[in-house]
Amino acid sequence: MTKSAQPGQNFPPDTNGASAGLTIIVLTRDRRELLRGCLESLFAQEDPGIPLEFVVVDDGSSDGTEEMVRGLTSSRPQWRCVSQGHRGIAAARNAGIRSSRTALTAIVADDYLLPSGYARTIADFFRERPQARVVRFQVVSAGGGFLGRALHTYQEASVIRRLAPRGSAASRRGLWRRFRPSEAITTDHDLEAAGGAAFRSDVFRAVGGFDESFARGEDTDFTRRLHAAGIPVYYAPGLSIGHRNDPRLGPALKNAFDNGRVSWRLFLAPGQKPAGVLFLARLALRSGPAALYWSCWRAWQTGWPARFLAYWPLLLLLESASRAGFFLAGVRSRNGTPPRTAGLRPT
Repeated sequence: MTKSAQPGQNFPPDTNGASAGLTIIVLTRDRRELLRGCLESLFAQEDPGIPLEFVVVDDGSSDGTEEMVRGLTSSRPQWRCVSQGHRGIAAARNAGIRSSRTALTAIVADDYLLPSGYARTIADFFRERPQARVVRFQVVSAGGGFLGRALHTYQEASVIRRLAPRGSAASRRGLWRRFRPSEAITTDHDLEAAGGAAFRSDVFRAVGGFDESFARGEDTDFTRRLHAAGIPVYYAPGLSIGHRNDPRLGPALKNAFDNGRVSWRLFLAPGQKPAGVLFLARLALRSGPAALYWSCWRAWQTGWPARFLAYWPLLLLLESASRAGFFLAGVRSRNGTPPRTAGLRPT
C-alpha cells in the first residue's frame, strides 16, 4: 500500500491574516459547458452581507476552460482563475484554499448548480453558530435523464445510510425500513465534508489540507482527520445543491470501480500488512451476494415498486463495479502495487 503523504507538510496555509468574508472555490477539469452552468448560478448569488470572492481552479484543462472563465469574469473583479497542470482533485482543492483570503471558504464542483441563497446561507450559518467550523448541505438531482436519476438514487441511498440513527445503521433489519432523514441541522451522521461544504479557514491550519496522494476519497480522509481533531461536520439539509450527473454508463461504472479501489485504502489500518489469501478468498465469495443485497436495498429506498424494478439492474452494475474495484485493490496490495491515481475529475 502507498504511504500517505503528510497533509500538514504538503499544505501549510497561513490564515492569520484572513479578512472577514467568504471565498467560493470552483474545481474543474475539461468540463467547460458544465462549468458554464455552475458559474452562471454563482453570478446570481444574493448579497450574503459579507465580502464575497470566487476562485476557479482549473486542473490542467485542454478544452478552452481557462479562456472561457477569463472571458466570463473579466468584468467581475471579485473573480480569479488559478490554473495548474493536471495534479488531481486533492491538489486542486489545496490550490484553491491557498488562494483564499477570507475567514470562510466553500468548495464546489463544476457540475453543481448553486441556489441563489448559497453564499447567504453559509454566512448566516456561521454567524448564528460561532462554535461551528464545517458545514455541508443536501445534494439533489439536477437532470441527466433516466441514467442521471438512477445515479443520483445510488448516491442518495449512500447518504441515507449514513444519516440513519446509529442504532439502526448497525442492523440490516433496521436499514430495510425506508428512512427519510429529518430536515433538522445535525452532527449525528457519518457524511464527509463534501456536498458544497464550507469551512472556517482556520480549520486548515488545525488539520492540514487534502492529502494529495489520494486520487479519490480525499474528502473521506480529510473528514477522518477533522473527527480526530474533535471538529464535527454539520449537515444542513435546508439548502439543496443541484448535481448534474454525467448521463453515460461507461464513466459511471469507471467511477464506481475507482471508488471501490480507493475504499480499500481507506479500509486498511495504518501499517497493516497486505491481505492474506484466505481473506481475499472470503472477500471474493462475499462480494457477489453483498452487491446483490446492497443494490436491492438502494433501489428499495426509492419508495416506489416501479422505481425499484427500473433502477435495480443499473444499481446492481454499479455496486458490482465498486466491489470489483475493492477486491482488485486487495489483490494488487499483495504485490505491493500502489493504486493508480491519474485521470480522475472532481465529484
